[in-house]
Amino acid sequence: MGPNGSGKSNLMDAISFVLGVKSAQLRSSQLRDLIYRGRKLTRGDSETAPDEDEDEGEGEGTAKRAWVMAVFIDNEDQEYHFQRTISATGGSEYRINTKIVSYQTYNETLEEHNILVKAKNFLGDVEAVASQSPKDLSRLIEQISGSLELAERYEEAKAAQDRATENATFHFAKRRGIAGEIKQFREQKSEAERFENLLAERDNLIVHQLLWRLYHIEEAMENNTRNIASKSKVLQDLRAEQAAQEESLSKARAAQANARNEVQKRERVIKKKEKALEAKRPDLVAADAQMAHSRRKVENVTKAMDATKRDVDKQQESLKKIDEELQLVRRMADEAQENTRRASQAGLSLNEEHLEEYRALKAKANVQAVAERQQLESLRRDEKTTSRTLASQRDKLDQLKDKKDKLHEDSVTQSEKLTESEAKVQELQKSLIDAKQNLENSQTERARITRLELELNEKLQKLHDQLREAAQDSNETAKETRLKETLANLQRLFPGVRGRVVDLCKPTQRKYETAVSVILGRNIDAIVVDHEKTAIECIDYLRNQRAGQATFIPLDTIKVKPINDKFRSFAKGARLAVDVIQFDSAVERAMHHACGNALVCDTMEVAKYVCYEKQQEVKAVTLEGTIIHKGGNITGGRSTHNSKKWEDQEVANMRRTQDTLIGQLRDLSQAKPRNKNDDLLTAEISRLESALAIAKDELSAVKLKVSGINEELKHIDKELKKLTPELQKTEKAYDALLRRISELEDVTFGADDELFADFCRKIKVKDIREYEQRQLKAAQQEGEARLRFDTHIARLTHQSKFETDALHGQQERLANLLATVRKEEKALSQLEKAKEAIQSELDTAEAEINSLRKAMEDVVETLDQKTAALDEVKKVASRAAKALDKTVKEIGTMNDDIEKCASERFSIYRKCKLEEIKLPLLRGSLDKVPMEENLRDPMAMDIDDDDDDDGGATQRIRQIRDYGVEVDFEDVDEEERENGSAEAAAELEAEIAKVQAEIEKMTPNLKALEKLDDVESKLAATDRETEKARKMSKEARDEFNKVKKHRADRFNKAYQHISDRIDAVYKDLTKGPNAPLGGVAYLSLEDSEEPYLSGIKYHAMPPMKRFRDMEQLSGGEKTVAALALLFAIHSYQPSPFFVLDEVDAALDNTNVAKVARYIQSQASPGFQFIVISLKCSLYEKSDSLVGVHRDQEVNSSRTLTLDLTQYD
Repeated sequence: MGPNGSGKSNLMDAISFVLGVKSAQLRSSQLRDLIYRGRKLTRGDSETAPDEDEDEGEGEGTAKRAWVMAVFIDNEDQEYHFQRTISATGGSEYRINTKIVSYQTYNETLEEHNILVKAKNFLGDVEAVASQSPKDLSRLIEQISGSLELAERYEEAKAAQDRATENATFHFAKRRGIAGEIKQFREQKSEAERFENLLAERDNLIVHQLLWRLYHIEEAMENNTRNIASKSKVLQDLRAEQAAQEESLSKARAAQANARNEVQKRERVIKKKEKALEAKRPDLVAADAQMAHSRRKVENVTKAMDATKRDVDKQQESLKKIDEELQLVRRMADEAQENTRRASQAGLSLNEEHLEEYRALKAKANVQAVAERQQLESLRRDEKTTSRTLASQRDKLDQLKDKKDKLHEDSVTQSEKLTESEAKVQELQKSLIDAKQNLENSQTERARITRLELELNEKLQKLHDQLREAAQDSNETAKETRLKETLANLQRLFPGVRGRVVDLCKPTQRKYETAVSVILGRNIDAIVVDHEKTAIECIDYLRNQRAGQATFIPLDTIKVKPINDKFRSFAKGARLAVDVIQFDSAVERAMHHACGNALVCDTMEVAKYVCYEKQQEVKAVTLEGTIIHKGGNITGGRSTHNSKKWEDQEVANMRRTQDTLIGQLRDLSQAKPRNKNDDLLTAEISRLESALAIAKDELSAVKLKVSGINEELKHIDKELKKLTPELQKTEKAYDALLRRISELEDVTFGADDELFADFCRKIKVKDIREYEQRQLKAAQQEGEARLRFDTHIARLTHQSKFETDALHGQQERLANLLATVRKEEKALSQLEKAKEAIQSELDTAEAEINSLRKAMEDVVETLDQKTAALDEVKKVASRAAKALDKTVKEIGTMNDDIEKCASERFSIYRKCKLEEIKLPLLRGSLDKVPMEENLRDPMAMDIDDDDDDDGGATQRIRQIRDYGVEVDFEDVDEEERENGSAEAAAELEAEIAKVQAEIEKMTPNLKALEKLDDVESKLAATDRETEKARKMSKEARDEFNKVKKHRADRFNKAYQHISDRIDAVYKDLTKGPNAPLGGVAYLSLEDSEEPYLSGIKYHAMPPMKRFRDMEQLSGGEKTVAALALLFAIHSYQPSPFFVLDEVDAALDNTNVAKVARYIQSQASPGFQFIVISLKCSLYEKSDSLVGVHRDQEVNSSRTLTLDLTQYD
C-alpha cells in the first residue's frame, strides 16, 4: 500500500524482473534503462516518481549495475535465493543461492516450482485480461498448458507433410502421364492399320464413281445426237410462217396506234370541260349548305323563342302569385295586431281603488333604487332593439341560405346541361372534321389521279415517239444474235458467269454514255466470271463450239490498282469514270479494272487542265469521246457501235414501261372517286356546320347562366361570411344585455316585493310582477306576431324583386332572338338567287360534255375494233414465234448438253491423268489426252466466225473428239446403268466423302511401335518412385497427426480445467444477498478440432442482468469478470505466489469485499497472494502490510512493514 507515485507498481516490476521477464514488458525498451541513477532534489525541483526514467545530466549518479533478489521458501521449508543482475552494457547475470547459472537453468528451476515465466502465471494483470481478444486468450492458455512449446514442431511436421504430399502427387501425375502415353501409342498402332485400309477403299470408290459418270455421259451424248437430227427437219417451215405473221403484226399496230391517238385527243378535250364543270360544282354545294344552315338556324331560333315565351309567361304568373301573397300577408298582419290589442284589454283588470293604490305604490317604488331602474329601463330598450336586430339578421341569414341552396340546385342542373352541350359540340366537331377530312381526301385523291393520268398520258406519248424513232435502229446482225445466245449458253452451263461489262454497268446520265464507252474500250464486251477456272472452261467451250472469241475478267485473280481518291475532287467538271456508272458491288473489282483512274471531263478545256497544266498521268475523256492519253497524245472521234450499247436494253425497258403505264391508266380510271360522293359530303358538312353553330350558341348561353349562378353564389358566400360574424357579435351582445338585465332585476325585484307585499295579497297574485307580466305578455305577443309577419313580408318582397329581374332577362333574350330570325331570313333570300345562277351555268356545261361524249363513242368503237384485230394477230404471231423459239432452243440446249458432257468427260480424263487414276480401258490411252498448258494465256483465243444467217451453227450436231479412248464399263452393274439420277450421284459422293472424312480425321503415327517399348520401361521406374513417395507421405502424415494430437491434448486439458473452474469462481465473486447464486461465466471455442489455431470467447453475465458482450459491460463488471478468468487460469498449474496490482481500482466497496473474501478463502501456506491496493477494505484483511513511500532526501522509495497477525 502507499500513495500514488510512491513506487508500488515498481515492486511488481521487480518481481517480474528477478523472475527473468524481458525488458520490453517492464516499461523499458532496454535493460540498461532499468538501472536507477539517483540524484538529490534541488530547490524548486518538482517531485518526480522514482520509477520514471531519468536521463537528464546534472547530478546523475555513477551506478553501473542493478540487481534484485527474491527469497523463496517451498512447501518443504527449503529456501532459495534467486538473483538477477544487469549492467550498464545491457547484460544479465543469474544466480541461484549465490551461484551463477545460465538462464535456461534459472528458468527450469523456477518451472520446477510451477513458476512459468513465459506464461506469467504468477502475475495477475486484470487490465490486459479484460482487453484481450479471443486469439490472445487462446495464446495465453497455450502458454499455461505448454502446447505452445509444440508449436514449432507442429509447423515443421505440417511443412514436411505438405512436401511429402506434393512429392507423392507429382510422382502419381507422372505415372498417370506415362500410362496415358502407352495407351495413346497402342491406339495409334491400330489407327495406322485402319488408315491404310481406308485409303484403298477410297481409291476403289473414286474409280467406280468415275466409271458411273462416264457411262451416263456417253449415254446422254448419244440421246442428244438422235434428238437433234429429228428436230432440225421442222425449222424451215416455222421460219417462213413467222416472217408472214411479223408483217401482219406491223400493219395492225400502225392502224391501232392511229385510232388510239384520236381517242386520246378527244379525251383531253372532254377532261378539260369536266375539269371546268367540277370547279363550278363546289359553289353550288356551298350555296346549298349555307341555305340549309340558315334554315336550320331560323328553325332553332324560332324554337328557342317559343321556349322563351313560355318561360316569360311562367315568370309573370309566378310574380303575380307572389304579389297576391304579399298583399294577403299584410292584411293578416294588421288583423293579428288588432286581435292582440283586444285580447290584452280583456285580461286581468283592477277597480279604481286598487289602481290608485298600485299607482301610489309604483311611485314609491320608482323612488327606490332609482339608478338601477333607470339603467334597467335603458337596457330593456336596448334589449328590444338588439332583439329586433338579431331577428332581422337571423331571417336574412336564413334567406341567404335558402337562396344558396336554390342556386346550388340550379348550378347542378345547368352544369349537367353544360356537360351535355359540350359533349354535343365535341361530337359535332368530330363529325365535321371527319366529313371535311373525307371530302379533302376525296378531292385530293381525284386531283392526284387526274394529275397522274395527265402524267401517264404524257409519258405514253413520249414513249410512243421514242419507240417509233428507235424502231429504225433495232435491226441486229446475225453475229450479235449468236453472241447473245452464246453468252446465255455460258451462263446456263457454267455457274459463276455474270455477263458482259456493258450489261453489268450503266451510266448515271445519258451524257456520259459516249465517254464511258470510250473508256471501257475493248473491255466493253468482256465477260465477267467469278473464278479463273470458270474462265478457262468457257474459253474451252468457245473453242470447241467455234463460237467466236471473247475476253474474260475473273474476279478472283484479276489485278486491280487502287483508285486514287484525289481525282474525285481534283478539278471542277472532272470525275472518275467509276463514279459515273452504276453497278452491283459484287462486280466492283471488274469495273475498277476496266475503268482504272480514267477521268470523264465535261469539256476539252477541263481535260487539258488536268493533263497538261497539272501534269497528271491519267487518261482523260471528254463527253464527245476525245481522249488525252497518259503520254499526252490525243485521240479524237468515237465508235458508233459502242455508243449504242445501252440502247437495246433501253428499248426493251421502254416497251415494258409502256405496258405498265397502260395498266396503271386503267387502274386509275377505276379508282377515281365519283362526284356524287363529294356532293353528299358537302351537304353533310353544311348540315354539321349549322348544327355546330346552334350547339355553340346553346353552349354559350348555358355557360353564361352557369357563370351568373357562380357569381351570385360568390356574392351570397361573401354576404354569409360578412353576416355570420355580425350575427355572432349581436348574439353575444344580446346575451350580455340579458345577464345585466337579470342582475338589475334582482335588485329592483327585491325592493318591489317588500313594497307590494300587502297589495299582492289583496289582488291575489304572487307578486307584482305577475300582474305586470300579464299586461306585458299581451304586448309581447302583439310584437312577436308583428315580427313574424314583417319577416314573411320581407322574404316575399325580396322574392318578388328576384323574379322581376329574371323576367326582364327573359324578355331581353326574346328580343335578341327575334332580331336573329329577321337577319337569317334576309340572308336566305339572297342565297336562293345565287344558287339559281350557278345551277344554270352547270346545266349548260353538262349539256356540252354529253354532246362531246356521244361524238367520241364512234371513235372509241373504232379503237376497240383495231385493238381486237391487233390482239388476234399478236396471238397468231406469238404462237408461231414461240414454236420456232422452242425448237431452236431445244436444239441449242441439246448441243449445249453434248458440249457440256464432252467437257465433263475431258475433265474426268484429265483428272485421271493428273492424279494417276487407273481407269479400265478397252482401247486407247489417257496419255493422248492434252493437258492444255496454254489455257492460262491472258489473251483471248481467236476463233473463226461462222457467218451463216440462218443460225445453222446452232442446229447442226456438234462433233466431239474422243481422243481415241474407249472405257470398259463392265464394273458398272445394270441397276447403276439404269439409274443416272442426281440422288445416285449424291450417294456415290456421300460414300467417298464419308471415307474421306474418316481419313481426314485420322492422324496416324507410324513410329508408335518404336516408342512403345521405351515408354513401358519408363513406367516401371516411375512405379518404384511413386511407391517410395507414397510411403514417405504416409510417414510425414503420421508424424504430423502425432504432434497435432499431443498439442491438442495439452491445450484441451488446460482449457477443460479452466472452463470447468471459471463458472464457480465467477459465482463466488458475484454472489451476494440479492443474488445468492451469483452470475454465469463460460468459455467457447471457435475451432474445436484445432482450438489453438483460432480464438476462445469469454462470456460473462452479471447477476440479474441479461447476456451482453464483454465490451458492453461496465468497468467494475469487466474487472470482476477478468479476475474470475485470472483465478480460473491460475488454478491450472498454480504458482506458489500470485501478484495483483490494484485490481480493485474500478470496484465499489461491495465487490472489493467479495474479492477480499475470495482471496482469503484461496490463500494457504503453499499459496501466497501479493496485492497492491489503495482501499482499506481490502488490505485490512491481509496477514501483513508493506507500506511504500518516497524518501525526498535520496529521491527514492522506501518500505515499511507491519505484521497484522498479532492483532487477530
